[in-house]
Amino acid sequence: MKVLLSRRDTIRLLILAELITNRKCNQRDIATKLNLTPQAISEYFKELTAEGLIRTVQKGYYEVTDKGVDWLVKNLFDLHVFSEELLKRIYSRSLIAIAVGDIKKGDEVTYWFDRGLIYCKRDGKPNSIALTSAKDGEEVLIKPKDDFKPPDRGKVVVFKVPDICEGGSRSVDLDALRKTIEGKDVVVALGVEALISCRKIGIEPIFFGAREVCVESAHHGCNVVVVCTESLINDLLRRLIEENITFEVKS
Repeated sequence: MKVLLSRRDTIRLLILAELITNRKCNQRDIATKLNLTPQAISEYFKELTAEGLIRTVQKGYYEVTDKGVDWLVKNLFDLHVFSEELLKRIYSRSLIAIAVGDIKKGDEVTYWFDRGLIYCKRDGKPNSIALTSAKDGEEVLIKPKDDFKPPDRGKVVVFKVPDICEGGSRSVDLDALRKTIEGKDVVVALGVEALISCRKIGIEPIFFGAREVCVESAHHGCNVVVVCTESLINDLLRRLIEENITFEVKS
């Protein structure tokens, strides 16, 4: 949450976000959007350039470097953790669920977790009250009768795939991979060799942003398979340990 405690870091985050979401913007555009003077925005760009977080593409235009992306991801994740904890407190008063069957405002309903989402229905042992009406499959606002208890973290299975110089997808036991993936909530792939391995068994995994998807899915109670190229596995395991997420490694 450091970025919220420092106006300087907040502005830096907003500048990097603008450069990533709108590559055609320049210093003047960002200064106008963030309500900064040309002198102030110029100083920020000098700092970001000196620290290697951005680089000049052409006069007046910049792009975010890999180092800048890493800085942005780390701070956004800190914000995510902070907002997630805050949402848990808010959700102790109300939740957004998916209706199973038609529900009317004031109905006593039962809610439960399934693959990272909350569902509710009128049957069963009621543990909440519907604050809005909804048809089957629509979102509905509910209020738990007791304190909201978030789902337990999901488990992660890491399936190792050799690097290309060691045979890549051609060296993978596809039957073992298929069995590992079977029944899991989320499948992601880290590395092209891992992506191709999944495709060989007819699975199209989440590829871009796979590491973040893995972590967030596990925090929401999903069981995840990470098909991971061997050279990328150490960084992944370090991240899972930092997030206190249970995992096992297979090959």
